[in-house]
Amino acid sequence: MFISPLTPRFALRPLAAQLLAIAGFGLSACLPTMATAQLSVTPQSLTQAKQLHQDSLHQDHVLGTSLDMLAMSATPNQTQRAFAAAITEINRLDRVLSTYRADSEISQLNNPANDQKSVAVSADLFTVIDACEAWRALSGGAFSGRMGQLIQQHNNSEISAETRSNLAQQANNADVILDTATQSITRPQDVQFATDALAKGYIIDRAISAARHAVPELSGLMVDIGGDVKVWGQAPRATGWNIGLRAAGQRADNALPEQTLQLKTNASVAFSGKGARDIQHSNDSHLLSPITGQALNHVEQSIVVAPHAADADALTTALAAMTPAEGMALIAKLKHTEAQMTLSNGETFSSSGWHDLVATEQNYGAIRTVATTTSASTAWPAGYNAILDYEIPKLTSSNYKAPYVVIWVTDASRKLVRTLHVYGSQEKWIDSNYVWWKRYGRLMSNLDTVAKPSRNPGQYTVAWDGKDDAGQRVAQGKYTLHIEAAREHGGHSYQTFDIDAVPKSSTQNSAAKDEFGDLKLRFDRAI
Repeated sequence: MFISPLTPRFALRPLAAQLLAIAGFGLSACLPTMATAQLSVTPQSLTQAKQLHQDSLHQDHVLGTSLDMLAMSATPNQTQRAFAAAITEINRLDRVLSTYRADSEISQLNNPANDQKSVAVSADLFTVIDACEAWRALSGGAFSGRMGQLIQQHNNSEISAETRSNLAQQANNADVILDTATQSITRPQDVQFATDALAKGYIIDRAISAARHAVPELSGLMVDIGGDVKVWGQAPRATGWNIGLRAAGQRADNALPEQTLQLKTNASVAFSGKGARDIQHSNDSHLLSPITGQALNHVEQSIVVAPHAADADALTTALAAMTPAEGMALIAKLKHTEAQMTLSNGETFSSSGWHDLVATEQNYGAIRTVATTTSASTAWPAGYNAILDYEIPKLTSSNYKAPYVVIWVTDASRKLVRTLHVYGSQEKWIDSNYVWWKRYGRLMSNLDTVAKPSRNPGQYTVAWDGKDDAGQRVAQGKYTLHIEAAREHGGHSYQTFDIDAVPKSSTQNSAAKDEFGDLKLRFDRAI
């Protein structure tokens, strides 16, 4: 029996005290839950999976980033209903939890007119802020949902270290009151709630629940919002859900994953680290310490696997403010939770069960292919990449669907060298990219998605490192980069850039046209 996704239920207060008192207990008790049985992957279910319909969906401009979903069901109608239910729930919660919307419920709670007032709030907002306060206690202050004032000033202007420290201390020392009996929150003047570091995971949890509630026949579902992922049920393949993990320091959307997690069912992966949302023209991370107010630069990235996306989301943010010893000690106290931290100096620290989740070449296949060397005089310029930044603009058409995008490279003889990027997974529409499809066919992938830092909506970066599809390094010379977009029942765009692969930096720009926004191709040292 499902509990309605619109009627969350709460743990008894004080929640933080409960969590601190019970070793090995995750935060799932504070989240709205659905009474669902764990779906084990059995030989029978694997046999049934061969008969299931697989469908996928991609949308930009969702929660300030992008949304990808993959569903397994008996019929296409079931997957479309599941997608619709999930999107409806995401949009509903955006109106509750988005600090970027002036009309959202959390923005109204943050209104100065409500300083020091007891404000009755929805079950969702109460749950999220309650969870943020609990994680703040459990992490020793490494996680906080109280940093709205600090984040706003950090984003809008340069502020001194002293001001940062004062804002952080004021938020930490303030008394936030949550009254479960009246479902009300009293917010002190020194606190502006900024719950993004948990709210996105909460929304992912709720989207999965809403889809399952709407389509009980659904067999499996993956929801990926901006690189944070939750999977449930039957995967597209017998080995489970394959979630690629972006390599530390890598920024390109098409980069090969450094590791691949194989998850059976009901698991979430959250990724926090440096990426597209860092401060422009600066080496500073967008993540700030709740204790000092300073940018958190010592951790390059952190990855957490946990049953609930909200838990995983909060933990990845907390780890960025902790030492490896502190972070791994916290993870060890939580059931069914694993993590990996990579520091800015390249050191990596993993929890005790992390490597049990990582696919090996024996059960997945090699992630990277080592290229052979060429002579120094003709070799691809060392350290250079061709880097394409492109944008898919948000159009206002009522029936607009995001285009399917293919990016590839050919040599001077127009022979295919490398397929860099295939965005859009339905065979019946991907072949609308008729230039690429007719000449070269489709390169299939074994990954369901890749966990990575959130990027800005509709904005992508694709890099070519001078290797062909077999992983072999190509020679210097003339190449052409092609980018093609085709939209279901819509337009078609095709553009090319010439690449002169010699050790010299260059930049080419193309103005927005048809399905594409502005395009920029750089040939430069690696990002």
